[in-house]
Amino acid sequence: MSRIFRDRSSRLVLLLLPWIAGVRLFASGPDLSILEQTFDRIISRARGQVGVSLIHVESGATLAVRGDQRFPMASVYKLPIALELLTQVSQGTLALNRTVMLGPSDIRACCLLSRRHPRGGVTITAGELLELMIVESDNTASDAVLKLVGGPAVVERRMRALGFNAINVNRYEGDINFEMTGVLHPPPQPEWTLELQYRLISEVTPEALRDARARYTSDARDSSTPDEMARFLGRLQLGNLLPPPYTDLLLDQMARAKTGPRRLKALLPPDTIVAHKTGTTDVVINDVGLITLPADAAVGGHLALAVFVTNGPHAGAMQQTIAQLSGAAFEFFTGKPLPPPQKPKAAAPKKKRRR
Repeated sequence: MSRIFRDRSSRLVLLLLPWIAGVRLFASGPDLSILEQTFDRIISRARGQVGVSLIHVESGATLAVRGDQRFPMASVYKLPIALELLTQVSQGTLALNRTVMLGPSDIRACCLLSRRHPRGGVTITAGELLELMIVESDNTASDAVLKLVGGPAVVERRMRALGFNAINVNRYEGDINFEMTGVLHPPPQPEWTLELQYRLISEVTPEALRDARARYTSDARDSSTPDEMARFLGRLQLGNLLPPPYTDLLLDQMARAKTGPRRLKALLPPDTIVAHKTGTTDVVINDVGLITLPADAAVGGHLALAVFVTNGPHAGAMQQTIAQLSGAAFEFFTGKPLPPPQKPKAAAPKKKRRR
């Protein structure tokens, strides 16, 4: 067994997890020793820090490497925020048709809303914000929802009440982005126009940016362990976190996520349902999700898989590590080799315009 598995929190166990209560268990869980060796090989070749936790939801079989180590969630933290919104909606304290007015200081760098409404001035519903936050990973939508539900402390209290003691939600996206990029003393939030955000970030020196990134990847705020996130996903799949209509809504949005096609989904058959959420910064590439195994799989059901990668050589390499881990897990549980990667379709020749 490699040094990675001796030194870190690699575990190969069959657990009757608390959240699995009431679910019919397999007579015996799958033996994951072969998959453990495959994970070992993939991670030993990866540069940077890799944490992975896998749960076969229906049996409780669990495999983890650095599963109890903290990693920055990046946009994965939008999942607990979404859960808080849908919990409040299910309790009747909020409604998905509740409208929110976004002003100039509510717009965050990145994504659809900042491109379409760089100066704000748009009214949008909570349901539309949720869709943008999960499907597009929109930062403006995320901060608007976080503000609507009562702020980071409210979300974190929900996590603790549900038994998730390692999922931390502490800041708004705007605050995280400033700190991560080395803007140490931004003006008050009401002054955060998009132009101001870009200008302040552009003024940060390379040395200050490097130091800020190092602080970010070691900060316990807005972080999680792979184990805790995999457990969150498993309980979501089992319907333990939300009433059925809201569970279905969130899983549907995660399955339609447009981000991260080269991560968990990259090597899987195109028709595989992967309900997932990515997280991305210059030094962090994450993807966490629920993979639905095909009906003819050797071991059917669902895989809750959380992979966090930091400080790799470049985004492509970190994405490849995630794809390989996901592909190895899928291949093991289905008992079939993965299909060959699909070649990108050739672009159609451009038609000449008549003048």
